[in-house]
Amino acid sequence: MKYFLILLMALTLLPKETRAESSIFAVDKAAHFGLSFIATETGYAIGRKLKRGKLESWIVSTLVVNAAGVIKETAIDKRVDSKDLLANALGSVSAGVFVWTFDF
Repeated sequence: MKYFLILLMALTLLPKETRAESSIFAVDKAAHFGLSFIATETGYAIGRKLKRGKLESWIVSTLVVNAAGVIKETAIDKRVDSKDLLANALGSVSAGVFVWTFDF
């Protein structure tokens, strides 16, 4: 079951076959979601290796990843795309659900 859910999540990151603009948009948001998911999981794993609690590790990791996303949007892109930030937040929340579902 665990591997099925991992495969299902990976398949959701594949771009859809649509118009060029929509495809680029979907890939961008999927990239934000996927990278924030992976970064949050990595931060969580580091927190757990440092003997922190599950909740503390996830919260700190989520805050750091989303702060980095905001900084990237404002400092590098010079504009804030709320949908990018939403994709980042959903990726971090999904990472938390993943952690508690599989009891890492």
